Amino acid sequence: MIRLVPPSAGAGVMVDWDVVQRAWGLVFPSDFKEFLAHYGGGLSDLDFGVLVPATVTPETCDEPGAPKGGMGFITADMRATWVDTEPTGIDAAAEDLVTWGADGSADLYCWLTHGKPEDWPVVLFSHDDDTWTRFDCGMTEFLRRVLSADSRAEAMKDSALWGAGLRRL
Repeated sequence: MIRLVPPSAGAGVMVDWDVVQRAWGLVFPSDFKEFLAHYGGGLSDLDFGVLVPATVTPETCDEPGAPKGGMGFITADMRATWVDTEPTGIDAAAEDLVTWGADGSADLYCWLTHGKPEDWPVVLFSHDDDTWTRFDCGMTEFLRRVLSADSRAEAMKDSALWGAGLRRL
């Protein structure tokens, strides 16, 4: 991943994983943690954002029941979209999904939180046609596939991310 798209100097962010994971009641995948440590909130020059998990307190947010921060708000919206669009072909309940990224087209990138965090597949919501697509790989492998125009991610062919890593080599 770093070879395809080197991180900007100083781009990484620190996350208090103990606090965040306690608020979510789950452990996040290690590749996600490493991505944030190197890239921070995403690949801004490619109009792709990765949600940095944080927690909020009554001192930082007056919204009731918001201990999961912005990532929690976006996940809640995505779960409502899941229910509204009635996806087929993906065996999951709305509560099984956690949003980890978004792009300039309002597409949402999620995990299906079944099994071990290292095995969570990526589920993409395409805003243009209200469809959901499952990719049986983790977050950074998914990004590597898209950035290198790998045929296993061909559903992303119209994305600004498609092949972007190859154009930088």
